[in-house]
Amino acid sequence: MRRLKANEIPKVREEIASIQNGLCAICQTKMEEKCLDHDHKTGIIRSVLCRNCNGIEGKIFNLCRRGKRNRTEKDFLIDILAYWSFHADLPRNIMHPTFKTQEEKRLARNRKARLRKANSLKQKRDNCS
Repeated sequence: MRRLKANEIPKVREEIASIQNGLCAICQTKMEEKCLDHDHKTGIIRSVLCRNCNGIEGKIFNLCRRGKRNRTEKDFLIDILAYWSFHADLPRNIMHPTFKTQEEKRLARNRKARLRKANSLKQKRDNCS
């Protein structure tokens, strides 16, 4: 195994991106900005990712590292996915008190916009007096 030199990164990144048909290895979208992804434990290059997926993958890994307890990061993430799947299939019929539905959010935005408009009109009237 050899260590890449910094000046080799652009060529290797383009070669791997070409193998991936210019698509991000995670989200499968056409990449505007290409990031050469590597395993932070071993330094081994994995794929080319879009900037968004590269950043998110790193954050997820770091959060899994924090939460893993006596498991691996991968096991922790698998447990999270199993947890989400279980609760997607068997949801409870109660909602958290701070949760807002899309309709409630829309009504709140409209209420805020009406207040802004009313305040703006009031300021204009006050300035004219």
